[in-house]
Amino acid sequence: MEERIIIKNGRCMTMDERQTADWIVIEGERILAVGDGDGWQEFAQGIHRLIDGQQRTVLPGFIDSHFHMVITGLAENFVNLEGARNFRSIGRSIKAARAKKKGELIVAKFLDATRLEEKRLPDRTVLDRYCNDAPVAVYSADYHVLILNTYGILYFKVPFTLDGVDLDEKGMPTGIFTNQAGSRLDTLIFNSFSDEDIDEAVSSTMDKMLGCGITTIAAMEGGNMNFVFGQDKQCEFIYQHGKKYPIDMELFYQTTNVDYVMEKGLKRLGGNLYLDGTMGARTAALSFDYADAPGCRGLFCIDENYLKEVVCRCYEKNLQVALDAIGDRAIELALDAFELAISKFGRKDHRSRIEHAELITEVQMKRAADLGVILSMTPAYEGIWGEKGGMYEQRLGGHYGRSNQFRQIFDSGIIVCGGSDSDITDPNPMVGIHDAVNHPVCCHRVSLEEALRMYTIHGAYALFKEHEIGSLTPGKLADVIILEQDIAKLLPDRLKTVKTAVTIKRGKVMVEG
Repeated sequence: MEERIIIKNGRCMTMDERQTADWIVIEGERILAVGDGDGWQEFAQGIHRLIDGQQRTVLPGFIDSHFHMVITGLAENFVNLEGARNFRSIGRSIKAARAKKKGELIVAKFLDATRLEEKRLPDRTVLDRYCNDAPVAVYSADYHVLILNTYGILYFKVPFTLDGVDLDEKGMPTGIFTNQAGSRLDTLIFNSFSDEDIDEAVSSTMDKMLGCGITTIAAMEGGNMNFVFGQDKQCEFIYQHGKKYPIDMELFYQTTNVDYVMEKGLKRLGGNLYLDGTMGARTAALSFDYADAPGCRGLFCIDENYLKEVVCRCYEKNLQVALDAIGDRAIELALDAFELAISKFGRKDHRSRIEHAELITEVQMKRAADLGVILSMTPAYEGIWGEKGGMYEQRLGGHYGRSNQFRQIFDSGIIVCGGSDSDITDPNPMVGIHDAVNHPVCCHRVSLEEALRMYTIHGAYALFKEHEIGSLTPGKLADVIILEQDIAKLLPDRLKTVKTAVTIKRGKVMVEG
């Protein structure tokens, strides 16, 4: 007989038509029954485990719809500059790492120039003050800008002819790299790690992820700034080894080679296929000037005709495709490509996705809804950059308040799934849920239930997995979590403090605190 677990006395939010329940019965890997009152007792014979829910919230396991698994694991060992407020504090962190690594490559992350006293990125001369005898590579907070010291420039040998090499008035590199040059560096850095390094890093993150209730991720692998046309090391690792880990990883292979994806038997492509850059780097493609850089409207990362060719090939082969677009001009490009593909190959259940879609307009919302496009969004961006005076307002000026309009997007009928973009934001789904409910612009806020749907049933739908996961429905896989309290009774501004008490994956208790 398969192991039977009963959770009684819970506040079950089922995320299906039932909406609520008091108890849930798990048998083997699947949910056997849910119900109210004392009905669980008829299933008590042969029970292996009875868990008292103690009137706490019980939910389907969280689904993170945009997660960089390999980077998240490896970056745990990067120097964290999240709290840096000036060049001196950056220098202290680099000098401390230099003392430990003794000539080895130093990689740092989470540098946000908008929070620095100097209000600019450090260049190679600044980094050289703190380390001039080992390569140093510093990632911006959004991973779209890389800064090297002079030793690092010589170490990596990036051609200065590539687009994205910032030069000073004498034509010498400043050490700041974006676009093609940043992409090349990004690949070189991550290719320096062995499969053993990656396995150790990924394995070390599993307890943390399960501990915050994540049971499934959309694995958006591939160099975080890289546009790949064939094989990618990070994607290959997840393709070959992803099933060994306790969390389900649904791989989005970053390539434009449709035949390659088909040969591997995969069902989806993209995720990190950038149509534009980011607002932090002023490379997101906008229809208006950046407020703090007049004349700059960002850029496209791919030729329009080539993009349409790739998307049409995906529709022809019935592959799901996910395009990364932040600015409204880039979102328009994505919608044009989807519309063309539908006109050629008909309207099927492709569930095409736009990742992030931070500046989607109301007109574009209607188009996306009509085309059946899913928006995979990152609410935690608002918690980091959305407050008054933050990066969004600095970049958008009078257009501040247009980012991540969750309320309007939901009301337009679009399916919205939620992700962390880890490790750019905290992977804990409760942080994203908190920021969707507490959007800095009040009219963009959604209800608690809507925010939860982003990380459960909508996440499942966005992966074609809604018949297997995403709700507490009999017959589905028993991915179940119990939070430490009843979040329906909690003040909205306390949501991000809620922790996961129990995580059950496919009927097996993985975390119990």
